[in-house]
Amino acid sequence: MFFFRINKVKIFDNREKKKFLGIFGRDLAQVKFLSFVSTEFSAFPDLSDFLNTNNAEEKKAIIKKEVENVIASRIFTEIQNVKDNHVMTFGDTGFVLYQSAEIPVFFDWQFIAFESDERIRDTGRMVEDILNDNEFDKFTNNLGTLVAAAANPAFSASVEITKFALKVISKITQANKDEMIGILMMSLNRVEHYPHGERKKDDVPDLTNNMFIDYSLFGF
Repeated sequence: MFFFRINKVKIFDNREKKKFLGIFGRDLAQVKFLSFVSTEFSAFPDLSDFLNTNNAEEKKAIIKKEVENVIASRIFTEIQNVKDNHVMTFGDTGFVLYQSAEIPVFFDWQFIAFESDERIRDTGRMVEDILNDNEFDKFTNNLGTLVAAAANPAFSASVEITKFALKVISKITQANKDEMIGILMMSLNRVEHYPHGERKKDDVPDLTNNMFIDYSLFGF
């Protein structure tokens, strides 16, 4: 068995705009999390059809199905009343974001937090936004080249599709005046990072240095 847990998140700036000329400090924010995990056990349809066809519409249809799988597997949580320098602790044992029957050889995690007063889109709407993005055609073409050369096509496709989905979701939040709080992109492998099935890290900074995260892996 293998378990991946998030234990704590610290947010320095909640991105909520000041009111009353800052006299009362920052307002409380609603923070939303999206978490995507990819391993060699990620469930995706057979990629052979994608590689063997030259039909652009067929390629898009296959990618659409994979995007739906990626979005459906997300973990979504909303935390209210978040202030600057807020520390979120997920109990005394952490919260499991991913588990599998076997210890994965490859492990890729992407985590995004944003402040929002808007109602989150449902899965179907989010998928459509990704498919209608003006960079989707270019992404589809590049994915074919990358997957064809990859040692593990399913894992590579999972990682790249997740990255693209997060990129589009980030644009959506900005368009809706939702403020990006932080984004973490992390790749691990068993031999280098958790040879004995365990890893625990605290205060891992995200790409913006606005968010610190504690996480742990445990496998047996």
